[in-house]
Amino acid sequence: MKKIALGLMVVCLSSVAFGAYKTMHKKKQVKKTTSSVAVNKTNIKSVMMGRSACFGQCPAYTIEIFETGMLRYTGKSHTKMTGTYEKNIGAEKAGKFITEFNSIRPDTLRYMYEKRIADLPGIYYFIAYPDSVKRVMNADEGPEILREWAIKIDSFAKVDQSWKKVEDGNQKK
Repeated sequence: MKKIALGLMVVCLSSVAFGAYKTMHKKKQVKKTTSSVAVNKTNIKSVMMGRSACFGQCPAYTIEIFETGMLRYTGKSHTKMTGTYEKNIGAEKAGKFITEFNSIRPDTLRYMYEKRIADLPGIYYFIAYPDSVKRVMNADEGPEILREWAIKIDSFAKVDQSWKKVEDGNQKK
């Protein structure tokens, strides 16, 4: 019975996470800059990391880093700032980050890592390539490097006055 409940929870979280990713990419896309091509030595277009909710008050949000330098933060629940915010950190800094992220070989990661405790918040990644998206669900149960990268990505998520609030009218709620 526990396995069935756990399986249903994983399916629900996966559906919500994938739906959020698709919603974010339906919005207007950021134009590429020529400098990002020189710095980003991978074919990764963006890296999105999300933290899922738990049965308590765990913060749920996503952070996406685009090769162009655009950052997008979406606070969902139990965060100081809810809604979608964007800012540009520059193509060079973003390209360097994506190139370093590529060193962990995200293309070799499994789609799903088994979650041992259903109530704990999860970490998931969506890595966008020109013609596909690599999803890594329950990354917190995967290799230690995925938790380390989540902490690095979290360092981008400090929403302050440098972020611009994006109208939520184009997003599904």
